[in-house]
Amino acid sequence: MKFLRSPKIVRGLATSTASHASAFAPAIFAAMIAVIIVWVATNWRLERSLAEERSIVAGELATISSRLQTNLNSNVKLLQGLAAGIAVDPTMDQNGFSKLAAQILQPDSQLRSFAAAPDMVVKWVYPEKGNEKAIGLDYRKNEKQRAAAMLARNTHNIVLTGPVELVQGGTAFVVRCPIYNNDGNSQVFWGLLSGIIDIPRLYSDSGLGSTELEIAISTVPEPNSAKQVFLGNLETFSKQPVVTSVDMTYGRWTFVAVPKRGWGQNSGIGIFEFYASLLALCVVAPIIWVGLLTKSRQRTIEKLRLHKKKLVRARQRLEYLSLHDALTGLANRRFVDQMISQPQRPGGEHSLILIHIDLDRFKEINDTKGHAGGDMVLQTTASRLADLTGPNDVAARIGGDEFIFARWSADPETEATELAKQIVDGLQRPILIDGAEYVVGASVGVAWETERARGRDLGQLLLNADLALYEAKKTGRGRAAIFTEELRSAAIHSKELADEFNQALDRDELVAFFQPQFNADTLAIAGVEALARWDHPRKGLLGPNNFLDAAERLGRSGDMDRLILQKALFELTRWDSLGMQIPRVSVNISARRLAQPNLLAELSELPVSKGRLCFELLETISFDELQPALNDIIAIIKELGIEIEIDDFGTEHASIISLLRFEPRRLKIDREIIKPIIASPSQRRLVSSIIEIGRSQNIDIVAEGVETMEHAKILKDLGCHLLQGYALARPMTSEQLIEFCSMKDKGRTVAG
Repeated sequence: MKFLRSPKIVRGLATSTASHASAFAPAIFAAMIAVIIVWVATNWRLERSLAEERSIVAGELATISSRLQTNLNSNVKLLQGLAAGIAVDPTMDQNGFSKLAAQILQPDSQLRSFAAAPDMVVKWVYPEKGNEKAIGLDYRKNEKQRAAAMLARNTHNIVLTGPVELVQGGTAFVVRCPIYNNDGNSQVFWGLLSGIIDIPRLYSDSGLGSTELEIAISTVPEPNSAKQVFLGNLETFSKQPVVTSVDMTYGRWTFVAVPKRGWGQNSGIGIFEFYASLLALCVVAPIIWVGLLTKSRQRTIEKLRLHKKKLVRARQRLEYLSLHDALTGLANRRFVDQMISQPQRPGGEHSLILIHIDLDRFKEINDTKGHAGGDMVLQTTASRLADLTGPNDVAARIGGDEFIFARWSADPETEATELAKQIVDGLQRPILIDGAEYVVGASVGVAWETERARGRDLGQLLLNADLALYEAKKTGRGRAAIFTEELRSAAIHSKELADEFNQALDRDELVAFFQPQFNADTLAIAGVEALARWDHPRKGLLGPNNFLDAAERLGRSGDMDRLILQKALFELTRWDSLGMQIPRVSVNISARRLAQPNLLAELSELPVSKGRLCFELLETISFDELQPALNDIIAIIKELGIEIEIDDFGTEHASIISLLRFEPRRLKIDREIIKPIIASPSQRRLVSSIIEIGRSQNIDIVAEGVETMEHAKILKDLGCHLLQGYALARPMTSEQLIEFCSMKDKGRTVAG
């Protein structure tokens, strides 16, 4: 039925359209006749008006060019008269020249000065005032005036040039008249007489300043550059101007002119067109009115149809916007939620692969380059993910710098691994921001439906991908991890442990252990490091590897650091009261603790002497990402008398750049670097290089992981300052440390 009705609708619409077209046929025909009549009459009127206008312009241009020619000829005649006087008395001096020039120079002339140049060098000028710079001008050496001067001398003719930049300043027309003396049967060249013509006055006296014409003058009939036009603009030659050519005896000038307002502005054609059109409208309007009434109903129906169509499009647009991210154009979290909850599966019997993607360095770029830089990263990431999508694939941004990639596959295990690699590699490529390249990278978590669980709970599949992503980020940046049941079990265990740790902080179950640090030369105690231990009510004493991750996830690592610091300072006060020689205590501090707003206020109130407390910046701090805020905090901490030590140097986070930025008091080499130095010469060289770096920066070196006395001897020989490790003392309680120091003072060594 659907396909049978459509042709009827089309035919009905076509019939209706034809009917209304025929209703307007008389109006259309009458309008066409009126338009033709108006067009023919208008063209005839316009051509006649233009012919009259061009005739008027030609007459005015002829008058102006004639005046200009007359004025120039008058000036030349005056110059020739002065030249004749010089020819009669070529030996006259400046006074004689000035008297003669004053008699010849008339008030109504456009000539403003004369210059006589015997042997082509200006010797006399009139008037002298204002023209002093011209005296001594050698036409043969002046690049701008030499050609015209030589032409006048060689041709024995008057030469007019200009406008010319004068050596005494300003521009003018220059008329040069050669002077020859009779020497028997031959003429001897005496020199040149130049007349300076005032250009503005010449133009004004010739009527160029008071005309309604746009006039241009050139020395060539068809100039092709602005330099060839000395009055007006080159563009005037392309405006269909009136042209006249005038022989100035010393050169032919081409004059062109157009009305300043353009051709046809005074023709009255607009009024003529208005009345003709009004007459045509009076004839056609009644016919059009009948047609409009006939079409009114159809127009209303068409508006209703278009309105309904717009409503449908608006609803579709709103639905699209609600399911897509405005910045990247990808699907959003709501789209993903609908996708995993709908009963219909785009992949049919295939299994769904979900890849959870988290950008590694997005926060760093967003902080340094601003929101514009962050947006560029997100848009580029979206583009690269979109390039990997197939017909049924979905790439979505689910919030912040997190993305989801979904694909249905018949072989999910093989395809998921390959797809994860493509995503990691693709997002590892540099991104261009403000002309610089930045590598952002991404970590991904991969999960897919097993054949047994296909279609049961896609929401759980998303949680599985999230667990895999967490595992990938634990192992470092730019990694991919695949969900396993072991990860689920570990997640459940981590959740239980985190809940217990949260309660442990409130119940004060964390205790401080202390591991001494020894002077490498004397093996005297140079300080102790405070280490956190959890006195679990069921599992006993737990090391930090069991609860540090939980503290970070709960956001309570800062609370843990504060608690251990309080306990360490309490014990330091106790040791001082017992007369123990413990120079200082070192306490680990996390990034979260450094970021706490009340940190500096709390530290300023600590009852500890300068140099007796040291903060060890843990390897979990990414120094580069915390810049520059970390610099300011570290500087204030050092001003409070608290020393800074970079812990675990040589691991993934700590770097030489960090060392130079923070200027720490000490640098602790990681145990993984210290352990192989006994058997590995290359490792010893590495340690030696680190010690040399510290020495060059006036930084003490601490070696942790000293497991044997042979380690201690090698490190001492390499120049290490402090030693820490099981070979010298294990971590111990405060009571055990008191006993250890007491026995050491008595000369006995107690193995930890």
